[in-house]
Amino acid sequence: MSAVSREDKDLVAHIGDSLHISLVPLPAALLSAALVSDGLYWFTAAALCARASEWLLGAGLAIGSMAAVDWLIRYVSVRGIRPSRARRRHVAGTLLALLLSVANLVYRLSADPGGAVLPVGIALSLIVVCLLFWTAGLGRRLAPRVSRGQADDGDLL
Repeated sequence: MSAVSREDKDLVAHIGDSLHISLVPLPAALLSAALVSDGLYWFTAAALCARASEWLLGAGLAIGSMAAVDWLIRYVSVRGIRPSRARRRHVAGTLLALLLSVANLVYRLSADPGGAVLPVGIALSLIVVCLLFWTAGLGRRLAPRVSRGQADDGDLL
């Protein structure tokens, strides 16, 4: 059995972090767009906006679930990690946002598309977006700091 060098472990960790970092913004954007679509429905009463919110919720949940599974695999694979209180809050807030989005989508699919938006659908979407802003702030504080001298052109992509 060959030994894995420290550089190889660092490279694998960097690739994993890059994958997770690229997965996280998309579900947040999709779930935020669902709130915007709900707001458009509120002002226009266009059924298209109600259906668009369902699709945006579904896509946000699908990609958010992939990001959560990716994080869980990386968390389980690293031994000796004791998460901080801030990290636990970040994870709990993110999971709560996903669970509320599931409840929102199930409610919308079981009710009339237009009637499901007001008031329950838009309220759940607003709560989810607030949770996402809160967890994003926590995640920003938890992220490792990189000085300008350490970043190279490959890190900017």
